[in-house]
Amino acid sequence: MGVILRRTAAGFYPYWIGRWEEDGKRHETTLVRWRGTPPEKGEKEGDTEFERSRQDAENLFTRIREKGRGEEEEKALVQKIHAARYGSKVERVKIADLAARWDALPHKKDLSEERRERVHSVIGRFVKFMGEKFPSVKEAGALTAEHFKAFFDSIDKSGVSARTWNDHLDILRGLLRKVEGQGKGFREYLANLEKQSEETVHRRPFTGEELEAIFAAAGEVDPELRPVLVAAACTALRRGDVARLRWDAVDLADGFVTVKTTKTGEDVEIPIFPPFRAVLQEAARKRRQGVPYVFPKIALAYKGGPDALDRRLRKVLAAAGFVRPEKVDAAKYPAPPSPADAAAMVEAGMRAAKWTAKRKEKGLAILERHLNGEDGRTIAREMGIARGAVSTYLHDMEELGEVALVSPPKLDNPRRATLAAKGEAQRKHRGSLCGWHSFRTTFCSLALANGVSMETLRRVTGHRTAEIVEKYYNQAKRAQARREFAAAMPKAIAGTVAGTENALQAAGPSSGAVAEEFEAVPADVAKIARMLAAADPATLAKVKKILQKGGGK
Repeated sequence: MGVILRRTAAGFYPYWIGRWEEDGKRHETTLVRWRGTPPEKGEKEGDTEFERSRQDAENLFTRIREKGRGEEEEKALVQKIHAARYGSKVERVKIADLAARWDALPHKKDLSEERRERVHSVIGRFVKFMGEKFPSVKEAGALTAEHFKAFFDSIDKSGVSARTWNDHLDILRGLLRKVEGQGKGFREYLANLEKQSEETVHRRPFTGEELEAIFAAAGEVDPELRPVLVAAACTALRRGDVARLRWDAVDLADGFVTVKTTKTGEDVEIPIFPPFRAVLQEAARKRRQGVPYVFPKIALAYKGGPDALDRRLRKVLAAAGFVRPEKVDAAKYPAPPSPADAAAMVEAGMRAAKWTAKRKEKGLAILERHLNGEDGRTIAREMGIARGAVSTYLHDMEELGEVALVSPPKLDNPRRATLAAKGEAQRKHRGSLCGWHSFRTTFCSLALANGVSMETLRRVTGHRTAEIVEKYYNQAKRAQARREFAAAMPKAIAGTVAGTENALQAAGPSSGAVAEEFEAVPADVAKIARMLAAADPATLAKVKKILQKGGGK
């Protein structure tokens, strides 16, 4: 072993070869060109120039082997640390086998099937990316900072939310830490990569009037979705949990629904209120034998892609008098004027990039389906191709046409999303950003405002601590604080009666609802009633009755 010169049928190979053994295997590496005249057969040395080239090759080989031994020692140290921390050595694993290795790891007993699918999806995305962009890299230990950075840059460009980006990071980091933690790319980059700021926006609750409008609109726009919305409002279940509600979780006789929540894995017990009971009874009447879901068509739609339910809800909200939230400027390309314009821009880009006829045909077929509103799963299924291929085609066509197809469009004058009454100016009591979670927020806020204890609400909603409910959902306390201060503080601080009324209107739906209670009484009586608007709703109701009786008891 060492530096050798290889003889071939045509003579000597033009480079010195470094040869060594490691782990029972022979390894070789090409060094420098030999120079001068090599030795004749039977001799050990060539001329002076040849021997100088031999020395150059030996010096280079020594440096290479010293570096290799240093890396081996570093790996050995990492192995010792990993063994001390996890009780076993790090195992080498191929990138293509990452999903199988994750399956082999121990997991929580209550890990949901949805979470398993999510992890496989993220790992599959990473494996596909590496196969396409860095096909020569086969083992996870060979991953470098460049590989990880390129992958997460591609996630960024795809337009996902910060939460989704962070989820990709958590899954990959957790997996590689256990199966291939000695890789330099992991230690120097992935292990220290910071998460993105999520800045979660918490949906504000609906008023009773808004709920009725939403249910009525759903009955006209999407009758199939209406019972699911009623169930969401009456149970505080999250989108996925209510969409996949099972009959074995429903006890109509005892009047409770018991569900293991997908997000926290906690069992929650929710009383069945009359509107929800009516929904369940109607669903039971239509139930087919052997179907496990209360809303089977909705469960199927959710499995095909949760975003489909979001789109259906937005249509219902628009029909109920809400303006669909506008997308914020987050992309480098503008939205196409029309589907036809988008197709023309993409075709022009294809020609410039010299796409083959076959690739162009498939791309345009995918684009047409996408512009017609089909999601990636549907397109992949109908065309018999991988879902990842659909995504790759759409992103490539977006770049070629320089037009927003799958990422948020660039707006000339982006505005904050609003909830304004249809055909009217924006109303005071309507806030921003409503969606599926608004039903959950509504349930929690109404429960707290009407005296339900924090511990009882925690058992129903599945929050791990009462403080989470307190922080995110007890919005009624702000309105109560305004009323109490308006009543207690002097005029110089609280303002006039009119000013107090304005403050109460700004307090939220509950104050507005109280004021509406007096719309049916005479003007002078209403004026007196509004002066008492700083009182709590129960007191106002009593005052109203007294005033309507003309001051009697």
